Amino acid sequence: MINTVWSTVNLTLAFAFELVAVGALAYWGVRTGRGRVAKVLLGVGMAVAAMTLWGLFAAPQASFSIPIAAVLTKVAVFGGASVGLWQLGHRTAAVAFPVLVAANLAVIHLGHLSM
Repeated sequence: MINTVWSTVNLTLAFAFELVAVGALAYWGVRTGRGRVAKVLLGVGMAVAAMTLWGLFAAPQASFSIPIAAVLTKVAVFGGASVGLWQLGHRTAAVAFPVLVAANLAVIHLGHLSM
């Protein structure tokens, strides 16, 4: 019972971190763009790019099972979100986010929780 709860909580947290990363990338795009069209294109574009890469390489049912591509995708998406937050002045979130993601991924992989 406890293992099931532990697994569910950590896998749900991993999914929440993925959503936060996509949101942070979109937020960066909207805040960075100059002009309405650029803001929309960057915001939507960053979110779509992150979700596409994730679906192709890092998702549990990814289209391509290439371990190095999954790692690189995770680094790009989570790292990009952190860099974007840093650039926008959210320093604490920019530092805390990748630390929390790394801890969650370590629990998932070391605990052999299925993703």
